[in-house]
Amino acid sequence: MREFQLVVRESLFPSWILYALLISVAILAVVKLWRPAVYQYISSTLVKPPSTIPYSRENLSFFGKANWMLLLNYFVVSAICIYMVQLYIGEVNVWFVLIPVLYFLFQVISLFLAGILSGEIKKLNEHFLLLNFTYHFIGLLLIPILIVWLLNVDYSIYFVYTAAIIFGTFWIFRVVRGILFALRNKVLWYYIILYLCSLEIWPLVAIYVLLVANFKG
Repeated sequence: MREFQLVVRESLFPSWILYALLISVAILAVVKLWRPAVYQYISSTLVKPPSTIPYSRENLSFFGKANWMLLLNYFVVSAICIYMVQLYIGEVNVWFVLIPVLYFLFQVISLFLAGILSGEIKKLNEHFLLLNFTYHFIGLLLIPILIVWLLNVDYSIYFVYTAAIIFGTFWIFRVVRGILFALRNKVLWYYIILYLCSLEIWPLVAIYVLLVANFKG
């Protein structure tokens, strides 16, 4: 009779990642219990301007508690996603997990300064809400994707592409809708072009160059 020997399979990712994702799920559950209709209203922003949803102003404005709980979920999940991508590639720099937080803060501060310097700060409220909603969506979408990735490490390359597509799609979605909101609020064209070039495009170019330099170095 032929004997078979069990071989211990080494996982690509440490076990704590699963527990961290479960904590994120718990955060979302608390938000759901606290604000039962929160996810329904978030999904409405895909087709409606955020400011037209009264719930967004009350609970998901920049200083709203629900907003920051959902942003916390995004920061945790996106940091885990970056870490998993690094593990898959084989080059780990723990500082890169801070990129989502730093990029978000850069966008908020830049948007605020742009509004102050241009005198159009009141017209940018829609953009602040849109920024928050965008990252809420990304955080919600990444959780099931990363959990499935943990269970199917042999298909890691497809999950890397999927995560990149999600980030890219929502970036384009936010930029296009932001331009439409700006035009509707009669923001001058040169302010829009200046904002896109200086506060949207070059930070992404800088992050890309940094990542490529790190992985090729």
